[in-house]
Amino acid sequence: MTSRHGSKWIGATVKAGLLMVLLLLGGCTSNGGGADGPAPNPSQSAEQGGSKAASEPPGRTAEGAAAGRDKPFRFVVMGDSRGSAKGANEAILRNLMEHAKGLNPVPSLLFFTGDQVTGGANVGAQLEAWKAVVDDYFPMTSVYPALGNHEHDEKVFSEVFSHLPKEQLPGYGKTVYSFDYGNARFITLNSDRQNKNNQYAMDQNQRNWLEQQLKSSGDKQVFVQFHMPAYPIGAHLGSSLDGDPVSRDALWSLLDRYRVTAVFVGHEHNYNRRKVDGSFDGNGHHFEHPIYQLTIGGAGAPLYSGSQESKQVVVGPKASYHYMVVDVEADRTVFKAYDLQQNEIDSFTVERGGL
Repeated sequence: MTSRHGSKWIGATVKAGLLMVLLLLGGCTSNGGGADGPAPNPSQSAEQGGSKAASEPPGRTAEGAAAGRDKPFRFVVMGDSRGSAKGANEAILRNLMEHAKGLNPVPSLLFFTGDQVTGGANVGAQLEAWKAVVDDYFPMTSVYPALGNHEHDEKVFSEVFSHLPKEQLPGYGKTVYSFDYGNARFITLNSDRQNKNNQYAMDQNQRNWLEQQLKSSGDKQVFVQFHMPAYPIGAHLGSSLDGDPVSRDALWSLLDRYRVTAVFVGHEHNYNRRKVDGSFDGNGHHFEHPIYQLTIGGAGAPLYSGSQESKQVVVGPKASYHYMVVDVEADRTVFKAYDLQQNEIDSFTVERGGL
């Protein structure tokens, strides 16, 4: 016969056991998120603007670990690392990557504005070698490049950068893509296609897709990158998107309408910050919101020091090797550009919804 004290002990033991089971079951069914947990994997998000989100994670090493919805995060932008000979200027590229990896906190993402390599018949091998250099700087290896005119081959580009989101715009491979990270949407466009007059142009297909991405971005901060400047200032005047001002202005009107946070370009081998506003109106389009076009083209290519246009050029052109650090916060974004000697060459802030 069990004593009263024994019954109490057994009852307490049973209760403790039940409590442990409930806790274990709770742990098995939890998504591990919570109020301060990670945001959903962008690869698992719903359809965005008529096109499905990428099935791949947003980074080869990040395994889809997105930043919290309003948690600050950092990314880095570089561009034009091609060497004067075949391939990349590896010495400069490694120097800049070393600086970027040494940042505290370490950047979550790396964007490249195109012309990673010199190109030519063996562009695939050059891009593989470029990727191998970047891979040496783990965890700074979640890289998102734009197609430059020196890469040119869309098929090879898509094969080499197989980690990029799967084809989102039919016919463009992995050269046009979008994904969400934290409270931001990142959009990469292909500026390498030409119109019937052999001028670089952003065609209607891309503009329609872009508008879908912008329209469905909600209150996220939006960053757009492509290689050819919409508004070049020097060596590539007339051989960038300004060669077809009608499609260029139609493109910029979308960026203006949805008030993107910033636009990253390359092609001109220097650093410059240009404020595009209503003074650039053209072809029936009126721009209401100032947006910075940031030319980041100094990761190893031969530098350009000249400038033929100064209208609304706030900083530059600075003919120095450089990279940009971008800190995204809930209501603002802080941009800082540094040269090879770690000198700050520009610094500014964009509040949510515009300058």
